[in-house]
Amino acid sequence: MNRFSRVFLAGGQNAVPVSGWFLGGWSPGTMLALFWFENLVLSVFIAARIAAHWTATRKRGHENGFLKNFLVASLVFTLAHGVFLTFILGSMVPESINRQDVVSGIQWMLGAQVASLVLDLWRIGNWPFAEIRRRTEWVLGRVVAVHLVILLGMFLFVWMGQPWWFFSVFVALKAMIDIGSLLPQWTPKKPPAWMARGANWMDRKTGHRQRSPETFEQFWERTEREQAAQFARDEEVVEGA
Repeated sequence: MNRFSRVFLAGGQNAVPVSGWFLGGWSPGTMLALFWFENLVLSVFIAARIAAHWTATRKRGHENGFLKNFLVASLVFTLAHGVFLTFILGSMVPESINRQDVVSGIQWMLGAQVASLVLDLWRIGNWPFAEIRRRTEWVLGRVVAVHLVILLGMFLFVWMGQPWWFFSVFVALKAMIDIGSLLPQWTPKKPPAWMARGANWMDRKTGHRQRSPETFEQFWERTEREQAAQFARDEEVVEGA
């Protein structure tokens, strides 16, 4: 069910901009507004999952302000960028936004996100904390990436006046990134040989090896052990919480 909700979310929320841009003839301003709104709602709904998971499981990973840190990192950045985006679109290219298309896109995006949230809340008490961590890391990375593309797309639209290829490539890549996030992550216990050789060579050239005798392989394995121990502590239940 957890995987199904993620597939539903990735497919549903990407179907909106793909169909709107390629089939509906939506304007660049409309797309920028929808991308911003999508990030905002996604952050709020992930925060709802975090709160619900803490209430249902009392896992130790939620301690030390996990929810607060996520909201500060995602919402503050999103809202500040929204003020800037509103000023630019409102003062420089107000005619580029089709309000009817924006409302229609928001409705479909909300539908996909609400449906995914309902599916997740049904079984969220069975989630390990690792799943919540994975969702927040995905959203934070996505928020930064989408906002950077929004900035680039906005300036291309204002100064070049021909953003069609940029938005076409971005819409397709965004869909592939979201769907690709559903695939298993590669987490090797040991670093690839080529990476270890390069890192060790750099350590020798910079003199870092003289200050620390730890090789890159040893650093990698130590970091893996420390991370595994932290992840195990995150899964513990807080007594009396």
